[in-house]
Amino acid sequence: MKSLFDKIRKELASEIAAIKLFIIRYGLRADGIELSRKIEGYPEKYRTKRSIKYTGIQDGRLVDKEQRDIPRIPEEIFITVDGKESVVKTNYKPDAPFQLRIANDHLLVLAPELGIKIPCRLSPRHGIFDQIIDGFPADQYIDIIGSDRLAVLGFDGCAGWFYGTQCLFCDSCASRPGEIKARPTLNDLRVQFSDNVAAWLNHVEPPFFKGLEKAYRQALERRQFGPHCHLLVLAGNLTDMESAWEYMLRLSHVLSEVKPLSEIDSYLNMLPPAKTDYIEKVKELGFNNLIANLEVHGEKFFKAVCRGKNDLVPYDLFLERMQDAVAVFGKGHVRCGFVLGAQPVDVLKEGVIQLAEAGIASDYSLFTPKKGTPWEKRDQPDLMEVAAFSRFLSGIYRTYGFKPLYCAMSSRSSIMNECYEAAHDRR
Repeated sequence: MKSLFDKIRKELASEIAAIKLFIIRYGLRADGIELSRKIEGYPEKYRTKRSIKYTGIQDGRLVDKEQRDIPRIPEEIFITVDGKESVVKTNYKPDAPFQLRIANDHLLVLAPELGIKIPCRLSPRHGIFDQIIDGFPADQYIDIIGSDRLAVLGFDGCAGWFYGTQCLFCDSCASRPGEIKARPTLNDLRVQFSDNVAAWLNHVEPPFFKGLEKAYRQALERRQFGPHCHLLVLAGNLTDMESAWEYMLRLSHVLSEVKPLSEIDSYLNMLPPAKTDYIEKVKELGFNNLIANLEVHGEKFFKAVCRGKNDLVPYDLFLERMQDAVAVFGKGHVRCGFVLGAQPVDVLKEGVIQLAEAGIASDYSLFTPKKGTPWEKRDQPDLMEVAAFSRFLSGIYRTYGFKPLYCAMSSRSSIMNECYEAAHDRR
């Protein structure tokens, strides 16, 4: 593994990018019980998650079916290499080469086999989330990812899971059994409202929007994030796409009344609309960027891997609407996310170039098998291939005048900010 790490580091010309990629790919060992003994306030004062998740349908609801009492591990950590800091999302794996340890009261990431010992810090649970808004913690309405990305999720869940048409890699946003949330959930739409979208929205929208306005205002006023302010507004897939778009536009209007969206590095992430006027409305609301994730390139792969998405927005229409969005938002302000490892990398490269020619910037996340998903036993992509693709994508950014998504302090599942900076340093 030491030889592989050295090759990855050389390919990326960045040690922090290589370490981050290894953690994303191979996971991180962490002892939640030890952390709770040695770190004051752990896990309550930090961003943590259950170390094991098992997504599936239970009693008609999309839930995390893992029943064991699982220790909580950090959801993300900040690593520092040569004075540069970056956030990385963690996946717990008991045999991971990287481990989180405490030595002499210092939190470290260790990989003895690789000769790596670097300082890190946990991601704090920001003080705003101690606030109770209409009976729920503030993070039921808004989240802070990394150090400076505000995230608003319009509703939990993906309709494809209820019909067996979810993307083959997707573990969605499953609730714990019996969990009650302020944020609307497709579980309630399915079970309580029998898929009556209008009745569901009439019930859930007023209280959620009321709490969201309060939480967002407090987040901006208390400013417990930085150095930047990225805002991501997103939603899963709803079978009634027009209702989903109307709902998300109303939600975005609530946010814009607190602070104009045009004054923030703002993004709306949704499936493209059937009607082009929705794209115009998004721009009029003040959003600076639009994201639509194909996940894979090519109609054949799209139908096979993301059948539910293709049922809602056929592949050719998906491409057409993204091109329409470029005419409204400008080149580099429309982005498309892919899953690296979901198809041959040469096919994905062709897609990235095709989109770049149309003014659309591509991003990727690394395929990770998730328990309960159709692809839970699928192999992950070769790591050298991932490194080479990352360098290729960095070159595409520079050739077409694009920038990586967000920044190194909030883009926790990608190494593109680190690769882009390393490429600049090489010049």
